[in-house]
Amino acid sequence: MERTPTKHRPPQISLILRALCGAYLIYLAWDLRGAAAGALRGEENFLFLPAAVVFLVVGALLCFFSIRALIRGEYRLPYESDDDDEGDEPPAGAS
Repeated sequence: MERTPTKHRPPQISLILRALCGAYLIYLAWDLRGAAAGALRGEENFLFLPAAVVFLVVGALLCFFSIRALIRGEYRLPYESDDDDEGDEPPAGAS
């Protein structure tokens, strides 16, 4: 598998934290389902339904893209720095 330059890749821990945050948003949407059902019946505030939908969509997208990047290896390992690829090029003033 060919790795992309490290400048444009997030750290591995960042992707893991994004996936966990996405899972938490999905959990919150699942927890709001009772309030959203009450909003449809007119018993609760109507804003619970759009909030649950937004949490579900954003959480699913965060999980999907973070897990996909982890599977594809599109991340920077902890021991890689941002300027690892710049060492291959000679400095601008060198001849």
